[in-house]
Amino acid sequence: MNIEQILSFVLGTVIVGEAILLFVGKYLSGKKDDDWKTRFNLNTLLIDIGFGTIIIFNAFEGMPFIIIALLALSITHLYREAEYFKKEKKSRFITNASLFVVNSIKLIGLIGLFFLVL
Repeated sequence: MNIEQILSFVLGTVIVGEAILLFVGKYLSGKKDDDWKTRFNLNTLLIDIGFGTIIIFNAFEGMPFIIIALLALSITHLYREAEYFKKEKKSRFITNASLFVVNSIKLIGLIGLFFLVL
């Protein structure tokens, strides 16, 4: 395995894993967090799961549309970063500093993988 394949597998696994854990924690745990449960946040989780899976598959077999997946995920992660600083928005995707750090690490990985794939 080369560095692109390793980064694809690790990054895709982190993206999909975090999305699944957030879905379970926010939607299935029974906790009252209705401000976060918006259609936009649910779609963001689904985008992470779908495109993260493409990134995982890229580790084993080159995917022809990996660039599209990387661009889409980078844009959604950049939006989350910007949204985090809008304190008045109750339904923002990133609700605390630890999620902000994880999102930032994923964004750095996405940008790095983008340049490796090119």
